Amino acid sequence: MNRCVLFCVLLAGACGSATDDRPPTLDYITETILAPTCANAECHSAFKREVGDQFDTPEAARQSIVANGLVHFPDDTKDDASVASSFLIRTLTVGSPSILSPGSGNVRMPYDAPMPDTDIALIKAWIRAGAHGAQCLANAQGRGCQVEDVAGTTVFRVVACVDGEAGVVIQTCPTKPDGTPLQSCTVFMGNGECK
Repeated sequence: MNRCVLFCVLLAGACGSATDDRPPTLDYITETILAPTCANAECHSAFKREVGDQFDTPEAARQSIVANGLVHFPDDTKDDASVASSFLIRTLTVGSPSILSPGSGNVRMPYDAPMPDTDIALIKAWIRAGAHGAQCLANAQGRGCQVEDVAGTTVFRVVACVDGEAGVVIQTCPTKPDGTPLQSCTVFMGNGECK
């Protein structure tokens, strides 16, 4: 009996002090979490691309995350509320409005079963650190766009973009005197230039 008690105490101690030593990188998250959980044939794979998202490779995940605005880049990515407000995190935790059936309420993904909290925590840690690898998509000149919320105002910037990493700011798109954007730069409009 004493052995059983000792085993239970050791087991409880081991469980309570567990830390996640998995790397918070786009490659790791895509290959071990998003691809097996979200990229099945009926959902977010190259075959289906439900609502335009594809998560079966890091390159496809980058495209989906950047082009569909799944991650916010607030001026302080260490703010947990800002991380939690990212569309990707809302969809995995509390749900987000259905794109396929507007007005039908929130839909939480994965559709068949919630993602484990530890996996969501790893994705949050990646976003909090700056969502490296999915900050921008490069055009032929190696330029991309970065959209940030700065003190409640949307700011569009043309940035050097290599391997999904936003580098040096090449240009901040012009704004009106009240601070609202006069020109924008997005994946679908003027990628790599203000328009």
